[in-house]
Amino acid sequence: MMREVGVSVISLLDQAVSIAAGVNLARVPDASLKRAGHIIADTIGVSRAGARQEPMVRLSGLERNRGRTAEGPRYGATVFSPSMVRADPEWAAFLNATAGSFVELDEGMRPTGHPGMQVVIPAVAVAEAEKAHGQTLLRAVIAGYEVTARLFTAYRLTYPTHPHGHFGAVGGAVAVAMVLDRDPIEAARIAATSPILSIWDACFEGATARNTWMGAAAELAVRSSTLAEAGFTGSPTSLELSFGKLAGTLVDRDALVAPLDYSVLGVTRNYFKMHSACALSHAAVDAVRKLPLIDLAHIERIQVETVSNNMKLNRQAEPNDLSARFSLPYVVAAAVLRRGMGADSFHFEPETAQLAERIDVQVTDDLEAKWPDASPARITVLASGGRTYTAQVDNPHGHYLDPLTEAEVRQKFFELVDDNSLAKAWWDRLADLSRVPDCSRLFQEAGSHAD
Repeated sequence: MMREVGVSVISLLDQAVSIAAGVNLARVPDASLKRAGHIIADTIGVSRAGARQEPMVRLSGLERNRGRTAEGPRYGATVFSPSMVRADPEWAAFLNATAGSFVELDEGMRPTGHPGMQVVIPAVAVAEAEKAHGQTLLRAVIAGYEVTARLFTAYRLTYPTHPHGHFGAVGGAVAVAMVLDRDPIEAARIAATSPILSIWDACFEGATARNTWMGAAAELAVRSSTLAEAGFTGSPTSLELSFGKLAGTLVDRDALVAPLDYSVLGVTRNYFKMHSACALSHAAVDAVRKLPLIDLAHIERIQVETVSNNMKLNRQAEPNDLSARFSLPYVVAAAVLRRGMGADSFHFEPETAQLAERIDVQVTDDLEAKWPDASPARITVLASGGRTYTAQVDNPHGHYLDPLTEAEVRQKFFELVDDNSLAKAWWDRLADLSRVPDCSRLFQEAGSHAD
């Protein structure tokens, strides 16, 4: 339900939301519907894997002791923790999106952000609590993702501003409002009035409180409709000032106001992550994996050539897992040593850090010219005896230009959920939401039916 907005106060944000919220599922190509379902499933799988990490396990226990989560029907939304407790939608959204930030496997888009964790998680929590039809959830996610994708395309963030906690909250608020059949413009305005100003340095230092940025965005996405219902109002122009003047620059106005093109919806231009590290390192990892296995004793230096956008990761890791995930030399070293890159296997290791000190990173003009259509990396290993090994990747596997197969998305989901019977039950529902009449049954145990 969209209210009339006076012409004098229609902002770029209002226009973007109005356009996206008008999406007609009947006009969305089947392949795009399937991809949206994969984004939803992948996002929930990543959250489930993040919920196994020790800080989230401890937080889940604390919240249960305080009565903010519980088993049974007291609360309406599932928390994807190992204990599968429930919470009210706002708090479930916070916990699930925060968990999803821990393992750096959440999907994203270029340039450059991660809509899914901030759009899908709040929309799913509300759809579950409201017993919404799966088609309602699917349409809401496509629209909310579209809003966030347009914002990330239109605004170029000024370093050190990080892409979590703001544009995603706006898209999430749109998705939640659509699930509730409320005004998405007012919800978007409220979310846009209360953004988080997130900073890259927390990632480099390994400050895990940064994982709450997406949690707070997802929580705000749910709360925005509640505030609107209570009579709170949001600013139609604050986002343009916050990210068009203070923390960024408006570089593509047309991205916000262009009519919907059903052939290139935002959900069709995403990437799925296959390595548990910052997405800016993934092309380099894939390039390393094209090289033969090289004995560490024979490696003298490693050269990484890439684009300027990725140079923020050109730093040695602090001795913790999060910082290591945001160090390009460390991630490349881990790939060279064939260390684990999964949600539960990527860890800081001194031996890997020592090799990282032999890695040089630089920008080259030929690669820079490919950005942002590509985020390339070229790896050259200089080995003893004058031997060199070189490989280049323009887009990592999982980017929409080198997409995962459905089987690969499904396999990743099963690995993330880490319970085959549960993963099968969830996948069958999430990947085909149009056949789910009641989202309150999405996360029932294996052997249950959602229809």
